[in-house]
Amino acid sequence: MIPFPIIAVILLLTYWPAVNAQSAEPAIIAIVEVQTVMRDAKAAQSIQAQVESKRTEYQAEISAEEERLRNFEQELARQRSVLSSDAFATRRREFETDVARVQRIVADRRRELDQAYGSGVRQIQVEISKIIAEIAGERGITIVMPGAQLLFADDRLQISREVLSRLDERMPDLALQFGPN
Repeated sequence: MIPFPIIAVILLLTYWPAVNAQSAEPAIIAIVEVQTVMRDAKAAQSIQAQVESKRTEYQAEISAEEERLRNFEQELARQRSVLSSDAFATRRREFETDVARVQRIVADRRRELDQAYGSGVRQIQVEISKIIAEIAGERGITIVMPGAQLLFADDRLQISREVLSRLDERMPDLALQFGPN
């Protein structure tokens, strides 16, 4: 014999979906092409331009350091025959230390660029989420899906242009912070 509480749970689980389906409101769905919004947004284009500008600046700095290292190495090669082995070893260690320092600078600059870009993208994504929530609240939308996940959707479900328009209005640009973090 099955105990009463188990029978009650079985009956509840059996009939709950039918009862729930009758009282549920139909879902109102919207589609957002997030990648398109991220690509076309003025703020995204702004951060891309800032990163490229900073990358060019860093590349000039690194090129100057590389040129200095090449000159140092050539001078070291010329001095090899005139320096004592201890003096040459000392100069060689100085050169290797300098090379390691420049490699750290390169890694630091790359990390700075990545962090600044990532921070900017996150700020844009947060604002996009807020805008989507606002539009959903205004229109009674209950489900917002990314367009990349769909095989087909009626164009009337698209809210991407409105999301982009509001994003561009609120964030026409975005100033990135570069530097060590």
